[in-house]
Amino acid sequence: MIITSNRKILYGLVLIGIVAMITMPDVIIGLLFELAHLFFEVVFISFEWLETLLDHIVEHLLHTELHETQTIVFYLLLGIFAYPFYYLSKRLLRLFFRLKEALHAFNEKWPLYKAKARFYWQDLSLIEKIKVLVFTLGAIYLASFLVM
Repeated sequence: MIITSNRKILYGLVLIGIVAMITMPDVIIGLLFELAHLFFEVVFISFEWLETLLDHIVEHLLHTELHETQTIVFYLLLGIFAYPFYYLSKRLLRLFFRLKEALHAFNEKWPLYKAKARFYWQDLSLIEKIKVLVFTLGAIYLASFLVM
């Protein structure tokens, strides 16, 4: 459970983030791209470090030449990285079937949701309909800053 003072700090940070995203989306998106680039650079350097480490270990333990060392290290790395991809493929397959079931359940309820929305719209007065349209257009306008 979050205590009240921490909750206020969290809400303040979220509010600052929303205001920053609205006022300067290009800077925020640029920062996110730079952070993603930094992450991939760290992953690449880590991979190169692992490959070099395995090269030295295989070369000294098995007394092999360059081509044989590279072949052994390639298959070692293939074995190391194959299991996570296999595990991930199994998890994604389960997720796909869950999403498929959820989509079928949603498609069964879709006419009900559509009817509720139609009845809600019909019950609104003209002023309330204008308010809904203005807020929707305002949200679309603000969201358009994200794709510039």
